[in-house]
Parts: sequence; structure tokens; C-alpha cells
Amino acid sequence: MAGDGDRILSEDRLRGVLDLFERLRERPAWRWRERLRPLLLLLGPERAASHAAEMLKSRCEDERAPVSHIAAATPASDVAGVLREAKRELSQPSSRARGEPALRFPLLEMALWLRDLREIRLAGDRPPPRGASSSERENHLLVRRLTHPPVGDNENARRRELNRVIRRRGRDVLRDLEEVPGRRATFLSFLEQIAPIGIAVVALISAGTAAALDLASAVFAAVIGLAFVTVQIVARTRGWYGVRRFGWFLRQPYVDRDSTGFLGFALGVFDPRPVEPDDHGEQLDLLLVAAFLEDLRRNYRRDYRRAAWARVRYPVLIFEHLSAGHPGVAFVELAERVRADGQASGRLPGFDPLIVVAGVDPAAPAGADPSGPRLLERLARAVRVDVASDEPQSVIAARGLWDRYTREQRRLGALGSRRELRVDITRDPGGDLPPVRPVRRRPRLAHPALPWIAMVAVAAASVSVISVQVERYCSPFDIRRMENGECVGITDGSYRFGKDSGGKNNDNRLNKVLHQIESLNDHVMESGTRYATVVYLGPVTADPAIKNKRIDLLAGVQGELIGLAMAQKRFNDAAEGDDLRLRVLVANAGAKFRYAEDVAEQIRARALKDRTIVAVIGFEQSRRQTQQAIKLLAKSALPLIGTANSFDGTALLEGDAGYSPYYFRLASPNARTARHAAYWARRGDVGGRKADDAVVIYDGDEDDVYSANLAADFQRSFRPGKALMRPYRDPGELNKSVREVCQKRQPDLFYYAGRSDEFRSFINVLELFCPKEPKPLVLADDEIAKYVSDNAGELGRRGTFDLYFTPLAAREAWTRRWIGDQPLQPFYSDYDPALKEMTDDDASGQRPSITRAAVSYDAATLLATVASRVYWQERALPSAGSVFAALNDPDHDVLPKGASGALRFGPRSGGHQVVDRPVILATIQRDGTTQVTQVCGRLVPGGPGGADCPPEDEGAGAPEK
Repeated sequence: MAGDGDRILSEDRLRGVLDLFERLRERPAWRWRERLRPLLLLLGPERAASHAAEMLKSRCEDERAPVSHIAAATPASDVAGVLREAKRELSQPSSRARGEPALRFPLLEMALWLRDLREIRLAGDRPPPRGASSSERENHLLVRRLTHPPVGDNENARRRELNRVIRRRGRDVLRDLEEVPGRRATFLSFLEQIAPIGIAVVALISAGTAAALDLASAVFAAVIGLAFVTVQIVARTRGWYGVRRFGWFLRQPYVDRDSTGFLGFALGVFDPRPVEPDDHGEQLDLLLVAAFLEDLRRNYRRDYRRAAWARVRYPVLIFEHLSAGHPGVAFVELAERVRADGQASGRLPGFDPLIVVAGVDPAAPAGADPSGPRLLERLARAVRVDVASDEPQSVIAARGLWDRYTREQRRLGALGSRRELRVDITRDPGGDLPPVRPVRRRPRLAHPALPWIAMVAVAAASVSVISVQVERYCSPFDIRRMENGECVGITDGSYRFGKDSGGKNNDNRLNKVLHQIESLNDHVMESGTRYATVVYLGPVTADPAIKNKRIDLLAGVQGELIGLAMAQKRFNDAAEGDDLRLRVLVANAGAKFRYAEDVAEQIRARALKDRTIVAVIGFEQSRRQTQQAIKLLAKSALPLIGTANSFDGTALLEGDAGYSPYYFRLASPNARTARHAAYWARRGDVGGRKADDAVVIYDGDEDDVYSANLAADFQRSFRPGKALMRPYRDPGELNKSVREVCQKRQPDLFYYAGRSDEFRSFINVLELFCPKEPKPLVLADDEIAKYVSDNAGELGRRGTFDLYFTPLAAREAWTRRWIGDQPLQPFYSDYDPALKEMTDDDASGQRPSITRAAVSYDAATLLATVASRVYWQERALPSAGSVFAALNDPDHDVLPKGASGALRFGPRSGGHQVVDRPVILATIQRDGTTQVTQVCGRLVPGGPGGADCPPEDEGAGAPEK
């Protein structure tokens, strides 16, 4: 080979070599393009080779790329020494970019440690040499323990001792590192393996949990997830975490394998055999080289770890100048054997990333004999890829030719057809050289900060989502949090609207009845039978503005929910086989029906998806928002059953369209109730004395259509010009009006047409400013039944005024005087046990309204009965349309024996009023009990009557004018 002798070329003239070197160590961007790199031989005398090797080393160090430089006069005397030096230099800070972790060699470290223990064992009981490091002294002590009693003569004890030392050696990987910056980068590498993706996953799971369940579940999921992530981070900084990786040794063919696990394998390496094969030392060196290559392969494996993708330069091992006795020659030969063995057996996954560069004098001999083969030929023979011979095979051996051919193709695909590249670094033909190809930069997506940025972004987005969920939703999507803090929406009973308040404003008084409804619904769903669904729309939460828990007045809605649960349970318990079941959903419209329109839109959307919904019941408060909700739901052709809504114009459409055909009312209109109240007041049935004048107290809120309507109806029905109208806007104005009336002249009658929310303020002022004799006489509508339920005992004990009211239903009306010999409605006999089951034992003073319970019980019962009749008549699941058609029958009672009276709906022209609906006059006795004094209307079919009723009541089902 021609050359220029000892000539040393400048870096500028070695651009071609540098370009080749850059191509060799540049890692392809795509995994499928990665291949084993060939051996690069720099041919020339020692001075020229050393110069070129130093230049390549400097280039790598300038880029902070992984490189190890083994000098010609290296102190390493064997392959193990070469590997120690290569491991040390490849782990240096100069061999990695800033912020990147160092290459780690756990397998090689373990193999070298086992080899050191073996060497100490073979040396006998010699003490450690003077000046030995602490690790060497520990190794000598371990060998002594493993070879002397009491541990040395017990195999299990030897395994335990060896395992203890292995775990102690690697108990803190970070503390074992020498450089503080290296510790930081290595810790970050451990951290980024799990923290960014782990925290991101935890954040996403927490956000999903908050959306699907609730905030408490999201916090619980976050705590569990973060605890798991923390454990994983700590584990990855402990050496024992990598012990599981040592199973790799058991799959290697170079040392006898032990079937009892890695500890057995380690003791097999440690213990010399009586008769060892001649190549045992070579087998150990092969194991060391295989461990070194496997560690590099794992460091460069592209998986979820960012650092592996950021490594865009292959590690380089540079032998400055090889001679016949240099351990680098043995390393090159062993490395190629390991690679060839791995490809032949199919154990290794493709390639290892190591690049070997060696300076070689072409004239150097391969051994001690100068006239013998050349070292260059020896190296070429070591890296040569052998192919099968071209000898023809017999007809029997032909079977294996194809398998041999495919194996050879795979081997050539992995190793390449040529495993060496030779460059004469002394030969320069002259001429201009192109610049060295630019180096490939680290991908932007592999920047060390990117996982943390992504983690922070995902965590921030998840926190934002959770914050929105917490702020906007009380429960996943169906229960929204409104601007005043109320939770509104639809539930099957699983969401307790008051649980977030911790009992504030007594929201939690509904928990038990909601739980009962949830349980009944679960039984329906678990039965697998067909069912019809009704939705209850009512004010399930108290007004957040109310600070006094005693006046939250949830007795009305509590009673309605109890009535619903009783009707559902009674109907479903009577169902057998394929009978239809009843399912109940509860929709909270907010206190004072503030959000009735929003929730009605939810119900409408739900009904479009869930065709089992056949009707909506409730609408207990006559407010503007309630009217809008009724009109909205009527557009969905859903039958609507009003329980306590008594406004004369409820469901009245615009123009001349009349009443909505889909709304059916159970409560008497205000006009009918006011006419009866005025009649009884004039005739002396209220308080035992005839009332000549009256003061009408009512709520002047524009959204409250009930109060002003009832007041106007009473004024028209009372003595002309004898009813003084006193509206109020707030409790302060109410107090002022009552005080002024009492100070001037106390009227014969106070007709309270206001809301129960302000009734306590009303009676407090009444007691303070009105004369005690004669006692003030108060007449009110069913609205105050909610207040009476919670405070009946207190009202009776006061005795400072007489209270009469007109409830929609009363258990006290079911006496012989009003129903004759007919039996008590089953609702009233079932009510007390149901009350104990669905209310808190310690809820002193909180009594659900039995009046509202009876009305809602009738509403749910008549719907369930009608739906069941449709189900058996049509042999199909009832729909909203079929239920509406069955309700719209003015010739038959839909519920002859209702808890609030016999139910038959009149024609649409009258707003589907109940024909001859009972109007009841009741009073509170001194002991807090209720006494019914008058019942006008049809409480039961064919009742005895006997009440003092206004003559206009005949044909009471006719529309009011």
C-alpha cells in the first residue's frame, strides 16, 4: 500500500476522514435505518495514527459527544481494563450534552464486580493490598464471608449474603456518582422517565374523574397517582431497581447458566471449578464485552425515554494505536464474536451503537514473529462476515438450504457485507476538499425541557378543566353550579343536592329521601324489565341568601319527594313478572324556580334521548320562570302534571290559543280557592266571627305570579271595597305594612297571600304590634303549609293569633264526617312508616309537608297507573303521546281514590282542572294538631258532603271567568 511514510497531515487535509467519521457516528433519524457500524482502521505509523486519533477525540469532546480514547501505552493490560477505561470515559461530563444524563453501565459494572470477586477468590486468603480503596476492602471481606463458615458452608446463606451486598452496593445510585453536576443530570434522567408522563397521566385521570364522578374522587385519584409516581421515582434512584435486569446474564451462552436465578449464576462465576475449560477466561471476557454492548444498546433504545431520542451521536471507542500485545486487539475480536453470535442465535435485537476506531501500522506483525502474518490481516479476519460455501448439497441436505439462505440474509442485513473501512492517513493526492458535512443537531422534540413543559401544560389544562368542573358543575354535566352557588340539574337520586353545604341551610334534610329514590331506581334497572320514567321538577335547594336555617322551608319539596318515593315503591312492589315499573328522576330548578327554564331545557334534551320519559310532574310554585318552563316542555309534547301550582293563568298560551293541551293541574285555581276563603270569612266559618273588612298581604315581586293573582281573586270575592291591598317587596316592607295596619286599626281578618319564606316575619310583627284582644285572625292559602309542617307545635303554643289555611290535602279530612263509611286512603296509613324511613331521626322540628306529599303521591300514582294501562292495552312500552291521550279523557276518573281527592281532569278549555276539586279549610289547635272545619268538593266518590260551601261551587270544574 503506497503512502508517504511518517508524514502527518493537517486537519484541513483530513477533511475526508472527518466527513467519514461524522457519517459513521451520526445516528439516523429513523429507527429502521439504524445498522451496525463497521470498524474504522486508520492506517499509518504510530505518530500519524496518534495525531488522527487525537483529532477525532477532540472533535467529539468539542461537541460533548460520547467518546473514549485508549492510548497506545494504556495501563490496561486486558479486556477488563479496556472496558473499565471505556466505561469511565463514556460516563464523563465531557461525553454528554448539558442537561443530558450520562451513559450508564449496570450490567458491565455487575460483571466486572463478579470478576473482581473471582480474582480475589483465586488469590486465596491474601489480605487486601496496602492503600486499597474501601470498595476493594469490602470485596475482600465479602469473599471471606462467602468462603468461610458460617456463611460459606450454607448455599442459601451465601445467596442471602450476596443479595444483601448487591442491594447495599446500589442502594443510592446518585450518591455513588462522583460529580455533583452528574448527580443532578442523572437524577433528572430518572425523574423524567416517570414524572412528566406520570404526572400528565395522573392529571388527565383526575380531570376525567372530576368530569365523570366528583371533585372528591378526582382528589383521591390524584393522591393515589402521585404516590405511585413518587414511589417509582425513588425506586429508579436505587440500584436494587435494576436487579431485575440482571436476568440478562442467565440468557448468555458464555458462562455456565444456573437455573436457580441470578444469584446462582453470580456464585457460579465466583466459585472456581475443580476442572475448568481452557477457554474459561476467554468466556468471562466475552461476557464482559457482551454486557458492555448490551448496556450501550439499552442506553440508545428508543422508547418512552426522552434521553434515548436526544442521543444523536453514537458512542466512539478510539484505540490510538494497536500493536500485537495491545488489549484493544482482543477487544475488537471479542466484540465481533459477540455480535456474530448474537445474530446467529437471534438473541440480540438488531444492533449495538458502538463505533470502534483503531490506528494500525500496516506493517505491524500480528504476533511476536516479525515475519509472521500482519496485524491488519488479523483484524480483517476477525471482522470478516463469513458466508456459506458454494459447495453443492446432496438431495437430502437440500431441505435446509432455504433456511440457511434466509438466516444468512438476515445476518448480512444486520452485520453488513463488509465490517471494516480502511483509510491511509498518510496518503494525500492533493486538490481541494469539500467541507465536512454539518453535524445533526438534537431534535427539538427531544429537548430536556420539553417533557416538563408538556407536563406543566397538561397539568395546567387538567387543573383548569377541574376548576371549570368545580366552578360550573356540582356533578358530572347533569348538575350545574349556578352563579349564586346553587346546584341545579337532573339526578336519579345519586346526587344529594345539599351534600356540598355540609348541612348548611338544611339541604341535607333531603338526603335520605333522595337515597330512597336512588335505591328504588337501581332496583328497576337491575330487574331488567321495562319501565316508564317520570321527571319531578321542583325547588330542591334552599335559597343561599337565607342565613337562618330554621326558615329554609324545604318541607314542601321534602314532602313532594316522599310522596313520589311512596308512590314509586307501592307501584313497583305490586308489579310482577313483565309488569311495567316506574322510574323517577329529580330535577332541581333552584330556589324560587330561578333556573326552571335552564333545567327544562335539560329535561327536554334528556327526553329526546331517553324515550322512557313519559311525563314531568311538579311545578309547585307559580312564578314567571315556571310558566316559561311549562311552555318549553309543552313543545316536546310531554304531559305535565302540576302539583301545587295554582295561578289562574298557568299554561295559558299567548293570544287566543287558550291553555296548553299538555298541562294538567291538581291544585284548584286561585280564583276557586279565594272564592271559598272569602265566603267562609264572610259567614263566620273562620274564627267564629264574620269578617267585615280584611287586609290582604301579598308579595309584589314581578316574577311571582301566584301572590298578586291570589290577592286580586280574594279582593274580588270579598265584600266590595272592604279588602285593603298591602303588597311588599322584602321582609322589611312587609314588617312596615303590618305594623302600620295594626297601629291604625286592626282589621277583622288578615288574608296572607304571600310566600311562606316571609311568613315568620309576618307573624312576629303581628304579635308585637297588633292588640291581643281580640286576637288577630289570619287566613292563608296552601303556600304556608310548608311553614306549618316545620312549626305547627310552636304555632299552637303561641296562642296569640288564630290561624286558618286552605291546604290542598289533609289527613284530618279523612274522617267519617267527610268520607262517611269509606276506608282511609292507603297513603295516610303508609305515610308515618315512610316518614321514619326517609327522614333523619335527629331532625327535630323538621316535618315534611304531608299536604304536598299527598298531592305528589297522587301525581305519580295516576301517571304510573295510566302508563301501565297503556302498556297492557298496546303491548308496547308507553310513550309520552300515549300517556297524554289516556290522561285527556274527561269522561272517566284517572284516579278515583286519590290521597287529595278523586281525580278527573276537565277539558282543555278550563286548563285541565280537576273536576270538583276539594277545597279544605283547616286550623291549628293549641296542641299543634290540624283540625279540618270545611271540605267543599269531591274528596271521595259519593262522599256525604255536609260542608258550608259557596253556591257558585256547583260545577266547580268549569273554567273561572
